[in-house]
Amino acid sequence: MTTISPLQPRIFSLDTVPDIEDKRASDPGLLFANNNEIAKLEGIGVDNENVPRRKMTIAEGLRPLLVSMKMFGLYFNPPPEDTGNDRKKKWKWNAHRIYAVTVVVLLWINAVRAITVFTRDEVFGVVLLNKLILINWSLQCAVSQTAFYAASFSGRLSIVFDQTLDDSCANHARKSATLYTAVSWLVVVSALSFIVYGLLITGGEKDYFLTPLQNHIVVSNPLIPRIVVCFIVLYMASVHIFSQTTTFVLARIFSHQFMKVSKTLRHLLETDQRHVSDSDIEMLRQKHQLIAMNVDHIDDCLMFSNASAFCCQVFAAIVLLYTITFWHSVVTDVVFISCYVFWIFMESVGLALTAAGGIMVHHYVR
Repeated sequence: MTTISPLQPRIFSLDTVPDIEDKRASDPGLLFANNNEIAKLEGIGVDNENVPRRKMTIAEGLRPLLVSMKMFGLYFNPPPEDTGNDRKKKWKWNAHRIYAVTVVVLLWINAVRAITVFTRDEVFGVVLLNKLILINWSLQCAVSQTAFYAASFSGRLSIVFDQTLDDSCANHARKSATLYTAVSWLVVVSALSFIVYGLLITGGEKDYFLTPLQNHIVVSNPLIPRIVVCFIVLYMASVHIFSQTTTFVLARIFSHQFMKVSKTLRHLLETDQRHVSDSDIEMLRQKHQLIAMNVDHIDDCLMFSNASAFCCQVFAAIVLLYTITFWHSVVTDVVFISCYVFWIFMESVGLALTAAGGIMVHHYVR
């Protein structure tokens, strides 16, 4: 297969297939528009008299997940090319972009604010370890939010989401997106519930989340700051969960596309003639190359999110395990014990998703 350059500045859509050897664009009908030929290669009968129905795009298949991402500024559509003088479309796009920028700025301010959590009276113990986890988590969320904003602003995510899916992948994507979104929301609500309990119900047990308030600036009635922090935690939990869920779903989609190419080639080799024509080989080569290039460009944008998620979750898992192992006698509240167990489980699942996504794509792309 032709070597893929990571320096290529574009993501190619399914309408144009690059030919690296000839330095020209191949005929898009050879690979994607000619559905009859591809269907025959995969052993699927096609009725030429029927008008082909509209294919589902990745964005349509992942609609529940994308709606949740847009709610927290993780994704927004780039401005349409046909906007012209349509002020309504321009205003709508600018509003989504401004909202996404606002969330990015908010999370970076929150990350800087978290660094002020330490005081001169700190001693090594559960509280200090929890503060380290808070700083670690704040930085991870800020980096992930920034990475997804850059991917949305550049249009790379939109180009990938606008690509079409075959029928089997479309049905699977729709069901998986609904399940993943429901589970993600369940995790977000659970994480927020533990923080609300620590801030509003225990009478200030987790007031270090309010830093610099209560740490450096004492407030007599910090109810409003506690409520504000609960909203910030909602955004942090959503960024933490939905960013990793989206990355994993994209990895599964790319893996499925690679698998379809391999399956088609295997089907051709298992025929009675055991012969693959040059045109079929070129078609499969270009399709494999296209998927690989899209993976490469998406990775260029989201690699910082993946790297921060992996490193920060490893650190958090180590600190949480250390706390549970050596300081379990200090943590006596049943809810807080459940909180530690919950976050250890979630950090482990997050690490598994990040690692599994990379392993799946690497397995099929090689």
